[in-house]
Amino acid sequence: MSYVLTPAESMQSEIRRVATERLDDAIGMLDGLTASEPTEIEQAVHEVRKRCKEVRGLARLVRQALGPNFKPFDRAVRDAAATLSSIRDAHAVLATFDNLRSAQAGAITPELDEVRIGQAALAADATIQLQQSDDRLTIARSLLIDAKQQIEHWKIPSGFSPLGDGLLVTYRRGHHGLRRAHKKTKDRRMHEWRKAVKYLWYQVRLVEQAAPSILEPLKERLDDLGDALGDDHDLTVLIERLDRDPHAYGSRKAVKHARRLARKQQRKLRRRAFRLGESLYAEDDEAFVARIEAYWNTTLQYGEERPTGGITDLIDISSESTTATESGLLGVADSGETLERERKYLVDRKIDPADVGAAPDDGIEFRQGYLAIDSGVAVRVRDAGREGCTLTIKAGGGAVRTELEWSIDRTIFDEAWALTGHRRIAKTRYRIPFGEHIIELDVFADALEGLVVAEVEFDSDEAMANFDPPDWFSRDVTDDMRYTNSSLSVHGLTDLNSRL
Repeated sequence: MSYVLTPAESMQSEIRRVATERLDDAIGMLDGLTASEPTEIEQAVHEVRKRCKEVRGLARLVRQALGPNFKPFDRAVRDAAATLSSIRDAHAVLATFDNLRSAQAGAITPELDEVRIGQAALAADATIQLQQSDDRLTIARSLLIDAKQQIEHWKIPSGFSPLGDGLLVTYRRGHHGLRRAHKKTKDRRMHEWRKAVKYLWYQVRLVEQAAPSILEPLKERLDDLGDALGDDHDLTVLIERLDRDPHAYGSRKAVKHARRLARKQQRKLRRRAFRLGESLYAEDDEAFVARIEAYWNTTLQYGEERPTGGITDLIDISSESTTATESGLLGVADSGETLERERKYLVDRKIDPADVGAAPDDGIEFRQGYLAIDSGVAVRVRDAGREGCTLTIKAGGGAVRTELEWSIDRTIFDEAWALTGHRRIAKTRYRIPFGEHIIELDVFADALEGLVVAEVEFDSDEAMANFDPPDWFSRDVTDDMRYTNSSLSVHGLTDLNSRL
């Protein structure tokens, strides 16, 4: 899953999901480092530290909601990243120095070669030390596992409020950091501003789905500013190393020359960073948060952004041929095929989805209700969380049925949902790859708890006829109308329990 929050989803589940995914990714990369090549170690450490920064940015976004749970979590992730900092710093400074040399437009001198040899030796030594001893990797992994376990106890209120509190603090910190650094430009002040800019970048990435057309360019400019300030910081680290141990970098002349070039490059970077910063932090902090909140609420009310412009922009030949915005319909999902070929099987309720290839965190909670059910025709609305809302008409029975489906915005869904009465079902769907097919495993909830059904959709009658189900499938109930979702929404498990 991506590093982004979905406005329509439960805030608590989204925050937990993103945090868990980032930490799982980092832990997995650490687990794969055994006997790795030096370049693989360097790249993996870089990626692990990125995941740590992302999850810390997320935690800061909801810091007020986390309350006392924030500090132990942030400390564990921070310390895990710090455990691996030596190799990152050494290679980052080397890369920055190489960029510094490249910027000299052919004026590379032997003195610069001397300095590079010294920094390259430090970078190689940092990699070798990590490769020869797994202590730091073990410590980092343990800290990240501890942080992941803490996520289970997070309680996040619904709505935009917990996000707004974090955005306000982060934007205000960056605005203040810009003012201080511009007033008196010192390395330390530039470093503090850099951290605030990076955290704002992470947090804009998280809320980007609220208004991609506006927030994506903002995200990109924050990334540009973060890169400039990051290079500035790495030049500062290089200068500090030159000052602290000049003998490791060649002659005194070489160190002096490299130091002068580093400061010269910093001045250029800082002038451009200040100019971009003035644009990015031009708003009052409360106005900035109010604007993001307006985007968020607009998405909840009207659905996600879609291409907007003239008449031709309404046509997407590859996926839809009809739009009806006046009615709230956002387009036919598949205008070329209205037949659904599907087989349905019962599954033992004791089977764990994870044991048959499902990723537990990838289950999507569905709620669907029926507006009308009559003579083999059913009209339903479905809320599939991050996958959006749909209006569907199904007609016929058995393996081949007519299906028409439209995406609808959440406002239309809410209005239709109120009309479904008690004709409702709730389930969690897991999608499991199986050869050339995808098994949709539905674990029902509420009144239908205990019912587990697997559905497989096919592109052709031939593919359906040749399908060989896995051994964990039970009885084929494709032609048993009592197992249609519409029937279950009305009759529940009546007369079915003995057959589950």
